[in-house]
Amino acid sequence: MTIIVYITSVTFKKELHTQQGHIETVLKAKQLPYQFIDIALDVSKKDEMREKCGNETAVAPQIFNDDYYCGDYKTFQQAVEEDRVLSFLKVV
Repeated sequence: MTIIVYITSVTFKKELHTQQGHIETVLKAKQLPYQFIDIALDVSKKDEMREKCGNETAVAPQIFNDDYYCGDYKTFQQAVEEDRVLSFLKVV
């Protein structure tokens, strides 16, 4: 099991960097194995991300447990606030 997070390193939105950093902080705190895939480095990864989450207009960050789609940052943040991040990530 690896948590896969599609991110982008190219953005002018500080909020996006904050969101991506928050995801990484939570994953480290929970000691979960994770991998970031940067869609800015490879356009095919953006297409892959959108196909996997079933949304042609999806933007990073998008979160998966291996190939299982967990959700976007908004749903991740809600899970963190409700102390159910492990169930959100399909770890338990």
